[in-house]
Amino acid sequence: MYDNPFIIDKPIWNNSFSFGKRANREIYVPSIIEGDFIDVEIWDKPAFIEFDEDWNEKIFFGLKNFVKISWCDIPVYVFDNHNHAFYFWYEFAHERKISEPLSLVHIDEHHDTREPPQYLESGNDADLMKIFEYTNFTLNVWNYIIPAVRSGLISEVFSITWETDLINCTVSGIKGNYILNLDLDFFSPELDYIDFELKRNKILDFAKNASLITISTSPYFIDQDLAIWIMNRLFR
Repeated sequence: MYDNPFIIDKPIWNNSFSFGKRANREIYVPSIIEGDFIDVEIWDKPAFIEFDEDWNEKIFFGLKNFVKISWCDIPVYVFDNHNHAFYFWYEFAHERKISEPLSLVHIDEHHDTREPPQYLESGNDADLMKIFEYTNFTLNVWNYIIPAVRSGLISEVFSITWETDLINCTVSGIKGNYILNLDLDFFSPELDYIDFELKRNKILDFAKNASLITISTSPYFIDQDLAIWIMNRLFR
């Protein structure tokens, strides 16, 4: 579905935040390529625009391309804004003809479990185009997990946002197939109090046993050069 890049210039999705007060009102969604972690690059198009604490408008640049990767024979999708995960979860389930719900290991500085303005209509979860439209024109970075649970795609969410979560959650405690959903803002400076090697070892343990891995570089929440450097240190 992400065959061509496109612009969002209306107050919807991740472009709705402070839309009426901003001078810049266009954000971009890139196309997807198949490649490796080295192919994840920043480009000069806004993926998120918002005001800082001093009410200065700030543009956050996203990725040149989303990248589909095979890592240890596990499909990996790398993208910028985290709500794109919703589409890739469904695409994976459709391609693999998975009928049983999947568990979700969500490693993120945030829970991403706010309510969306509306839910996917009944029956539309069988149509990838409807899912693509819902992902890109309704959901945002805060509210994409609950719709996946409500639709039955996700059965249980293991949310890891603190050091204690990281220590207590284990692969052995997860029944059946699961998705690792990693937000690289888990490595933002605010969370540097958590030992890097603890993060790395636990993430790789979850990754090696996952059925699917989705990775968000989160332009608004972490410097993209840092995010890409962390990602390569983890997986390459």
